[in-house]
Amino acid sequence: MFIRKITLWFSRRSFQNRIFLLILFTSTIVMLAMSWYVTDIAKDRLHYQVGQRALIQAMQISAMPELVDAVKHNDLKRIKSLIDPMRSFSDATYITVGDENGRRLYHVNPDEIGKFMEGGDSENALLNAQSYVSVRKGSLGSSLRGKSPIQDSTGKVIGIVSVGYTIEQLENWLNLQIGSLMFPMAVLLLILLYCARRFSLHIKKQMLNMEPQQLSQLLIQQSVLFESVFEGLIAIDSLYRITAINQTARRMLNLSQPESELIGNNIDSVVSPKAFFYDATQKNKKDEIVTFNDTKVIASRMAVILNNQAQGWVISFRSKDDINTLSLQLSQVQQYADNLRAVQHEHRNLISTIAGLLFLKRYDNALALIQQQSESHQKVLDFISRAFRDSHLAGLLIGKYYRAKELGLELVFDPACYVDATLPSALSSSEWISIVGNLLDNAYNATLRHSGGSRQIECLINSEGNEVIIEIADQGCGIDASLRDRIFERGVTSSNSGDHGIGLWLVRSYVEQAGGNIIVEDNIPFGTIFTLYIPLSRDEHHG
Repeated sequence: MFIRKITLWFSRRSFQNRIFLLILFTSTIVMLAMSWYVTDIAKDRLHYQVGQRALIQAMQISAMPELVDAVKHNDLKRIKSLIDPMRSFSDATYITVGDENGRRLYHVNPDEIGKFMEGGDSENALLNAQSYVSVRKGSLGSSLRGKSPIQDSTGKVIGIVSVGYTIEQLENWLNLQIGSLMFPMAVLLLILLYCARRFSLHIKKQMLNMEPQQLSQLLIQQSVLFESVFEGLIAIDSLYRITAINQTARRMLNLSQPESELIGNNIDSVVSPKAFFYDATQKNKKDEIVTFNDTKVIASRMAVILNNQAQGWVISFRSKDDINTLSLQLSQVQQYADNLRAVQHEHRNLISTIAGLLFLKRYDNALALIQQQSESHQKVLDFISRAFRDSHLAGLLIGKYYRAKELGLELVFDPACYVDATLPSALSSSEWISIVGNLLDNAYNATLRHSGGSRQIECLINSEGNEVIIEIADQGCGIDASLRDRIFERGVTSSNSGDHGIGLWLVRSYVEQAGGNIIVEDNIPFGTIFTLYIPLSRDEHHG
């Protein structure tokens, strides 16, 4: 019952206190065991040393010629005069001298003289002439004593000498020795207590000041959360070994192995290419378009920081189809809607003008306007259809042409424009449209924000060499110096509108994905020139 109460009380303590109490209990047991062991060793050593001391004294006294002669003649007075000085210099409790029958001739207590020596341990000395150490109870209590025979010149045993140390005296000496160890033992115990306290605090800190049950619950929640998100999640340590990977990630990466078999493997042995994981490890990455195991994804990488050191990274990624929805909105659906609106406005203005001329009965002017518009539209349509064999790109450029006219701008195509029917497969049709559409939109916005330059936007797209060259030049407001190095980052824009800051980020992502690069230059006298070089194949990276 008592043990059960102690166990219940112990289980109600905090983890930190339980660790402290456990270490304290263990340390105390160890200290007690050490004390018992040291005491036992010290006791055995003390008994051996004192026994040898008693034996040596007994042998030295028994070999004294004067004592031999006094015992031989049974001269008690002379014996007393010989032994008393020795007693004053010896630390022994007593010295006893007996005759050949074991009757006392000298004793510390005069009343004991003439009586037989007690203890029954004198036979070997008297009968066999042996010297030895024994522990017996005598007239002064239990003692450790050395016994040695007294022999005459012929070797006959004529007496015995016994030098003894009482057990009580030995206990006092042992206590003095143990007492000298108490202070260092107490200091050691205090050090152990301090270390136990520091260790418990350290464990508590490593556990984020949570109890084990809280950590267990947190781990379960993390596991459920890790598996419940719709994004792929991979956690790696500082050595780039996988520590966790959820089911979505395994499905998106076409991995058939269970999580238990993947944990501990290097990330580059599971996911390729490995550049996303190893590049610029000191920086976090957000929403980069990359390829994992031949699957295009939008990936982010966040460092796990502990004590200002990166202990690993968490990589989250989702299918590129998610961002394609946004891309299509920016470069297709929204583009086509704008194109239709531009054509509608253009057509409405033309019809209104013709209706006015007919009302004024200026039939020749109305006919000339119809012919002029027809020729102008047909010329642009003929050029675009002839120069751009890709139907998606041609449709975009027609819409952008009318959109420019609606905005009071002029989209001018370089005569060198030519695009084959098949664009590099590194990018899909929607991605090519996104690149061109976003660059033209930026040029339109920059031109509209600047009233001092020309209203023309020049466009060159050519795929006749080893790479596709896209060059868009405007004479707009240019790029602010503070934003020049960051214009391709997500969310960075010079516009005050909240729906900007994505277009150029998409452009950069797609160009890097295809192995190309972008050059941004100032136009003369105003504006900016964006030049893109995209190789026809992934290996032909433009330098």
